[in-house]
Amino acid sequence: MNQEVIQAAEAVDIVDFCADNNYDLERLTDKYYRGVDHDSLIIDRKKNRFQWYSTGKYGNSIDFVRTFFDKSFREAVELLTEKKYTHTKEAWIEPRKEFVYDIIHDKTTEQAEKYLIEQRGIDQEIVHALVSKGLLKQDIKKNCVFVWGETGKRVGADLQGTVPMLSKGKRTTFKQIRANSKQHYGFNISLGIPQKLYFFESPIDLLSYWSMNKELTNCRLISMNGLKEKTVMNMIKHTIRSRGVAPTQGVFIGVDNDKAGHKFMDKVKHYRFETKDGKEVAFHNLIAGDHQIPRAYIDMYELAATQFNVDWRYIAAIHKTETNLGSTNEVTNNYDYGKYFGRKLSPSELPQQVQLPIAIEECARELSRKKVNGKVDLRSVLKVDNLPYSDQFKIEQKVEQYYENYSNLGYLPVEKVSKDWNDLLQIRVRASKKNENHHHKQKSKERVLLRR
Repeated sequence: MNQEVIQAAEAVDIVDFCADNNYDLERLTDKYYRGVDHDSLIIDRKKNRFQWYSTGKYGNSIDFVRTFFDKSFREAVELLTEKKYTHTKEAWIEPRKEFVYDIIHDKTTEQAEKYLIEQRGIDQEIVHALVSKGLLKQDIKKNCVFVWGETGKRVGADLQGTVPMLSKGKRTTFKQIRANSKQHYGFNISLGIPQKLYFFESPIDLLSYWSMNKELTNCRLISMNGLKEKTVMNMIKHTIRSRGVAPTQGVFIGVDNDKAGHKFMDKVKHYRFETKDGKEVAFHNLIAGDHQIPRAYIDMYELAATQFNVDWRYIAAIHKTETNLGSTNEVTNNYDYGKYFGRKLSPSELPQQVQLPIAIEECARELSRKKVNGKVDLRSVLKVDNLPYSDQFKIEQKVEQYYENYSNLGYLPVEKVSKDWNDLLQIRVRASKKNENHHHKQKSKERVLLRR
């Protein structure tokens, strides 16, 4: 592929490309556009560059197509140059319309209930309660319909498919946010007086967490439909305005245990929100499976820690902070920090596998060297050049927090780390069924013995 073709692809106007390929943008000014599905995506049309703030991704037209259309470099260039795009500065997005609930319901919710209970492990009582309250419907295509309620009015809806399908060689299900659903809002459940707010990436994760914590009360569970900072802030304000109470017992961010989730958590945990009477609203990490550590890694940590006479939980905390216990060098924090396990990659650079035993040994050696009066000098261990002091301080805080969590709250050795709340729920459901089967077998044996 010659340089001329690549340059032609880079020159394609991102906004124009989106309009031609049905990727919705919202015009903010002549210069700036924002993603409709990802409201932290901002496009600078004059520079023809994008910045996706919730993930840290940015770049030119080719990077945009690779990121949002899931293409390789070659595929992105070909897609961008397969036709001549016009460069217009005219607004092409229609003004946002009022939401109209026009979903045609099926006669029953049988398929939706079966999918949620049997396939996703959602608690049966919760599913039936949602159906009775009109918050869960089923459309004529057998999709689950999660209705967004606001003081008795329908203001939006999510659709979740119940039948697996193949997309780009991967098994998935249909998902959709209905057009014109209320901005910075989402599917939500109120349980009593909402003194706590819980945020999740999807209705399924929300219901999974609720199924695992059925004793929840005086709280509000909210789906952001992704990672949306504005939804978090809007729903705090909406709760105060509509319920007359502030979530002074905390805002809990239950996002996925992946790169995007950790970057999002790094941002929102430093938010400051105060009520009119001066009470602070604190933000808490509720990332799914965040306390889990692969058993194989613990063995490597302990081996290096014994060799260099350090606490292995510091190694684990640094690994967690840099790459979320990843096996590649892709950093997963919002500060682009990496020293032992990862580093900042350019938008076009693919992650590389890390030689973990070597990285762990290097980290353990540095922990051993950098001690003051027998205590680890974490600032010295973590220091890197060209990182702003404020970010360096936040990295230290994050490592210390994970170290304290592993030391005091504990950690869970696992074969494979869970990625979201539904993963955790299904593990619990499988364990429960296994115990039930074992109990039934024991009872059967006892009955046989009694008959003898």
